[in-house]
Amino acid sequence: MCYEAEIRAKEMKKLHKQIRGQIEKANTAYKAKVNKHRKQLEFKPGDLIWLHSRKERFPSRGKNKLMARSDTHFQFIEKVGSNAYKL
Repeated sequence: MCYEAEIRAKEMKKLHKQIRGQIEKANTAYKAKVNKHRKQLEFKPGDLIWLHSRKERFPSRGKNKLMARSDTHFQFIEKVGSNAYKL
């Protein structure tokens, strides 16, 4: 009985390894397809950036659907991270 359990466990581990490989292959293909036309934007200090605000991010301003969705352009001072800028 113990021998059959060991065989079953080895088969399950082999199956899990095979499925993990298929998932990684599918994720790689999906990532390549999605990022095919994506362009990385790099801003330099002093560039003008147009802010697009949503009401979820600024609840104190009392945004509603009739208010303008975009503010004016801002000049950013420094890059804080790969996706964060200090205005």
